[in-house]
Amino acid sequence: MPEPDLKAIKEYIFTKYVDFGNPPEELDEDRAMKVLEEHFRSTPVAADGETYFLGILLFENAENHPERRKQMMAAAKVILESYRQRTNEMDWDAIEDRLGDAETFLAKLPEKERAALVEKAAREWSPAPAAEEPGKEGAPATPGMVLVPAGPFLSGPTKALRETGAYWIDSYPVTNEEFAAFCQATGYRHPKFWAEGRLRGPRSPVVGVSWFDAYKYAAWAGKSLPTFEQWEKAARGRAGRIFPWGEQIDHNKAVYGQPDGSDGVAEVGHCPENVSEYGARDMVGNVWHWTDTWDRQEQEMKVICGGSWCDPVEFLRLDQHLATHPKDKFDNIGFRCVKPAE
Repeated sequence: MPEPDLKAIKEYIFTKYVDFGNPPEELDEDRAMKVLEEHFRSTPVAADGETYFLGILLFENAENHPERRKQMMAAAKVILESYRQRTNEMDWDAIEDRLGDAETFLAKLPEKERAALVEKAAREWSPAPAAEEPGKEGAPATPGMVLVPAGPFLSGPTKALRETGAYWIDSYPVTNEEFAAFCQATGYRHPKFWAEGRLRGPRSPVVGVSWFDAYKYAAWAGKSLPTFEQWEKAARGRAGRIFPWGEQIDHNKAVYGQPDGSDGVAEVGHCPENVSEYGARDMVGNVWHWTDTWDRQEQEMKVICGGSWCDPVEFLRLDQHLATHPKDKFDNIGFRCVKPAE
């Protein structure tokens, strides 16, 4: 029997233990566990942060290995806890239920034994530190990004003075072909609408992704999601423009106001004049953008910015924003990434 590949293993675990469905084919779970262990020992978290697959498989198979059950439960606890803390996925039942059961099992052990098991698992499964970035200060982080310099900008409806450090931001939203490369490299699940054969033009912004999906792509790419302030500054420039190009809306400069249900996502760069002072393009219209900022009024929601293809013009104003739950996946929310300039 050939060694199962990483993508097949992840799909098997997700189908059987997260969706509680019937996998298309059975796998030897002990062999699958060895493949995952070797993979996550040698792969930085930034390249593949989906460590929860191994945590779930360790937990589910611990009872089948009485001689190693304690060690497997400790490893499952450490891996699932690390994943939860790294991604802020604090209410996903697939993680929380198993983590709770693992902790209950370990709590029954003598304190000294329990502490030793968890300490050993932590040494083995702590994420490796990120490597230093090559290149000189001020050089582009990667192709396809524009520099937003350090300094003040005008924020919000009142144009309050705020300040940021220097950073690079993607010139365009992340596209389907870029997200597909991430899925191919890591075995990550495809966006929501791809299974329906919709919204997957290579040069269109990826949609149907949750905040968690966007976060994981950004980590894989060696970047992060922008804070609300970073996104707003990149879009508005120093003068606090209402739209990236100025103070007045122009139907030729953004994709918006299309009928809901028309699948009207356009390719990136469809409106060449939709560009900010710093050269960031497609900041408004076409797709909303996830940010890394929690909303002040709805504290379980993440801020989204920019409006989309099916929204009225009011939502494209750069002095406005909305918020939605980080697990939500819609056909009009995408994202772009940032990276420190220094």
